[in-house]
Amino acid sequence: MQQALALAQQIGDLDAEWWARTDLAEIYKDSGNLARSLELHQQNLVFFQQNQQRLENRDYLYQGLVYITSIYTLQKNYSQAIELLKQALAAEEKREPLGSSVTKALILQQLGINIFLNGNIAEAESTLLAAATAYDNARQAGQSVAEAVGNQYEAEIELRRWLQQVLIAQNRTNEALELAEQNRAREFVALLANRLGMSSGFKQGFPQGINAPNLEQIKQIAKAENASLVQYTVTYDNNPSFRLTYDNDEASRATNLFIWVIKPTGEITFRRKNLAGEQIPLPDLVSQARESIGARGRGLGVVARIEQPPSKVPTRKINYLNQLYQLLIQPIADLLPTDPNARVIFIPQDFLFLAPFPALQDTNGKYLIEKHTLLLSPSIQVLDLTHQQQQQIQDSVQGLLVVGNPTMPSLSPQQGIPPQQLPSLPGSEQEAKAIAKMFNTQPLIGSQATKAAVLQQIEGARLVHLATHGILDDVFGVLSSVALAPTSQDNGFLKAREIISLKLNAELVVLSACNTGRGKINGDGILGLARSFMAAGVPSVIVSQWSVPDAPTVSLMTAFYENIKRGADKAQALRQAMLQTMKSFPHPINWAAFNLMGEANSSQILKAATGNAAASNQVSPTTYYTVLPVPDNVTNYFELPSRILEGEVDISFKSTLSVAELVSFYRKAFQDRGLTENTALTHIDSDRFQLVFVDPPNRKKVVIQSNAWESNINSVFVRVEPMRLP
Repeated sequence: MQQALALAQQIGDLDAEWWARTDLAEIYKDSGNLARSLELHQQNLVFFQQNQQRLENRDYLYQGLVYITSIYTLQKNYSQAIELLKQALAAEEKREPLGSSVTKALILQQLGINIFLNGNIAEAESTLLAAATAYDNARQAGQSVAEAVGNQYEAEIELRRWLQQVLIAQNRTNEALELAEQNRAREFVALLANRLGMSSGFKQGFPQGINAPNLEQIKQIAKAENASLVQYTVTYDNNPSFRLTYDNDEASRATNLFIWVIKPTGEITFRRKNLAGEQIPLPDLVSQARESIGARGRGLGVVARIEQPPSKVPTRKINYLNQLYQLLIQPIADLLPTDPNARVIFIPQDFLFLAPFPALQDTNGKYLIEKHTLLLSPSIQVLDLTHQQQQQIQDSVQGLLVVGNPTMPSLSPQQGIPPQQLPSLPGSEQEAKAIAKMFNTQPLIGSQATKAAVLQQIEGARLVHLATHGILDDVFGVLSSVALAPTSQDNGFLKAREIISLKLNAELVVLSACNTGRGKINGDGILGLARSFMAAGVPSVIVSQWSVPDAPTVSLMTAFYENIKRGADKAQALRQAMLQTMKSFPHPINWAAFNLMGEANSSQILKAATGNAAASNQVSPTTYYTVLPVPDNVTNYFELPSRILEGEVDISFKSTLSVAELVSFYRKAFQDRGLTENTALTHIDSDRFQLVFVDPPNRKKVVIQSNAWESNINSVFVRVEPMRLP
């Protein structure tokens, strides 16, 4: 980098010189040499002032001030950081006098954080609220917070997390609870509300229009659920050089755990756990607790069932399940119900979605599931919406869809390796046949369990049980899949991004595959199969957190359905099934993997469900929006709500396919769907292309654009737009 700086100075390239010095300064900062980093950034400020006329259209003044501010913040020199941030704010307001830039919001956010850390609570609150207003102004001006920050609306979520700390510092804990709920699953809430016929009001960045519940409404939800709600907020060290996102939270130091317990009576209690003195960082403790059970797995890959379950509970020098209990449960243990049949619903955040709640152990070695009936939810409001979803399911929907051990599709373990067929699951076949017999229905087994057959029946099913492999994607979330039998028409993978578009009528979906409760974690919660089924209209979903052993899963699932048929609600039925399985298979990997998300109550129709799901007469299932085709083995996949058409999504990804291969893929994909290419708008070059396909009956068109990102990698954008008809 020193050579790059010297070269830029030699040829007189001012922009290159500024950036080379900036990059060099950041290298010094990352290595811990803050003094040298500060010196170089200060040199850049002088350099900008000396060359201001030639660099007047750049935002180098703002950027230079922010870089220097980050060093002062790391040095805990908050007063100096505040002074420079105010200068940066003035420079940005001069550059953008209307005050509608995302940049202004980001400056105000860092300014408010530094003011708070400097001890001025009242001024910090007003400054952070001004940042929230600036985000709203930027959105109304048409700027995308997602594009400016790079992590959808996570910048605003981080802002609200700091506002919670400001309120709690003033003992305004109930207001902080309201704010914590505003910070949860807003995209997911908008999706659910849209399915229920409410106005979603999706706009760029943070979803608007669906109000988060106020304090009284939160109390009413707890009463309606007849449950104790436990809401967690995790706070982190402020590192201005390392923006917190929810795929890097394990690299950030968690500082506090805020916990609210809302009882069915409406009583709200706040507890705080300081994490500063903990020997094992909380994210690491969650990982170690999972590993102590035997749960592992990251990234995109097949998660197969375990054939032979562990027979004994291992003894360890460190009981990570107990340590995690001490942090998550012990601070509120006196507030939880003493009746084991009373519901406790956890609303986790960040990596806490991965915590094995049923298996957490108190000091006497008793598991949490032995003491309480447990559920999970991404937010309090989601509980209210899933309750409404269940009430809207038609009584005429009474059949079942049961799938077990399909003829397995093939999957490449990683890019460049030929696809390999996934292993057969005889235990899943046994499970599906046993469950089908209980409900007098015929399961889809082997070659019958195709994606087409499942999609043909799934709309008419009251209960859906899928016993097969799960494909875990905790990088993008939407590429998580359920493995089904392949055909000449498809590869057999039913992806989360396809599921979310469906219009389902099921009251309960059980994903008896592996790691189906996992996925990418972001500011909206956990993205994956469970979220997709719930967004498709299913009020209750049972998912697994890790690779589940075959034999105990058969036992647990059959016990669960027996409990349902005897009249237990879904939460009680799952708890009793876990306790029954625990007797024969005591190791927690055998019984603790499954979580119920959403509505706990069971309808009378579910308890009496019988027969096969009514098959749809339609060639393709009814969907809420266009499922845009994506080639295999993509990276950097993102979905955002369409800016143009409500209910649609725009997608982007990167691919190693050539321009010619991408053009061929999309021509075939859309022609197979009956769309026509508008060749007048086709542009194909060696390093980029544009294709446009029209769908006159639906008055829509699909635009695909691609350009070279770097050597052998193309960046692709696909969006749906309205079509103007003559």
